[in-house]
Amino acid sequence: MKINSDLLINQCNGRIKVMAVTGIRSEYDLMFPLLDELERSDSFELSVVVTGSHLTPLHNYSVSEIEKDGFSIVARIQTDIARDDTGHRVKACAQLMMSLADIIAAKQPDLLLVLGDREEPLVTAMVGNYMAVPVVHLAGGDSTNPEGGNVDEQARHATTKLSHLHLAMTPIHKSRILQLGEEEWRVHSVGSGGVDRLRLTPVLSISELAAQTGLKVQAPYAVLIHHPLNGQNLLAIEEINSAVIAAKELGLHLIIGAPNSDPGSTAIFQHIQNLNDCELYYNLPRDEFINLLRYAEVLLGNSSLAFHEADYLGLPALNIGARQTGRLHSGHVVFTESTAESVKDALYYVLHDRSFRCQLKKGISFYGDGYMAEKALQILLQLPIKSKLIAKHLTY
Repeated sequence: MKINSDLLINQCNGRIKVMAVTGIRSEYDLMFPLLDELERSDSFELSVVVTGSHLTPLHNYSVSEIEKDGFSIVARIQTDIARDDTGHRVKACAQLMMSLADIIAAKQPDLLLVLGDREEPLVTAMVGNYMAVPVVHLAGGDSTNPEGGNVDEQARHATTKLSHLHLAMTPIHKSRILQLGEEEWRVHSVGSGGVDRLRLTPVLSISELAAQTGLKVQAPYAVLIHHPLNGQNLLAIEEINSAVIAAKELGLHLIIGAPNSDPGSTAIFQHIQNLNDCELYYNLPRDEFINLLRYAEVLLGNSSLAFHEADYLGLPALNIGARQTGRLHSGHVVFTESTAESVKDALYYVLHDRSFRCQLKKGISFYGDGYMAEKALQILLQLPIKSKLIAKHLTY
């Protein structure tokens, strides 16, 4: 298909220059299928800016995964995120903003590509607007309970209002973006890149998974991924302890993933390092991580992974605490309060209730059919001229 060359700023070999900005492994994994499509297309020139937890030892320098994938990393922006106070997170945003302004001025991209509800997409969208570079936002229109201890809800919708093209995960998310006053031609429902990734991930045997990860996956196990709650470190640790107690009492080996880079992550990481009878991993390679989930009995914690990917694997999820409440799901997620007794009761239900377990179906997802990247690429190929794309009008 012929691209709309009126969009281009620099006519780089007749291709649209797309600059993706990523700050954390979970976001990058959802973005990867589209990045891969862009990389293989003759109509686009892709570059990647890496920042945030990708560059920290706590997250096993996940930038290495991006390097292995072969994308052109044009900048690595080191920000001061390895602190447990919210003030440093704000300062990290300022560092990112200043560096991005220089990089965008030097590289002159035609489009900026971001995903989700963290500070990195929000800051990127702000810079894009002030530098007149259209912003493409993946996975907007979601909704989570703001009482869950983070600012995701505000950051997500602010990024939506600062973006020029929206690639939503479901028709419900698309509808929510339209309710925010976005013009209908800007908003598309394409699915989640996480489902694409699951569809394409090769299946490892249990023995292969054990050999490649060194984890004890032969016995029945649960995976726990629990992220910080803004300013509520003690509550997050209490929720982790509740999961540990419940898993042990119900005979499950517990494999724990490192938390994200939000304030409080250092305290959580130090706590889980000292837990007995549990295994800790940092960032596993993509194929190993998906297969770790594939053979798990249940996913515990408060990660969005439970919503975007677990249902495709037929994996039941137990969301502990208020974080993530309000997210759309297909019935495979059970919500529970933070106490050990509540978590144990809910975990028993997830493991043993016949009617609940009968509804779990593999290969089907509320978040798309696994072809998000192909749909998104076709939309990007048909963008209007830049002057129309950049000039946003409210519909109310």
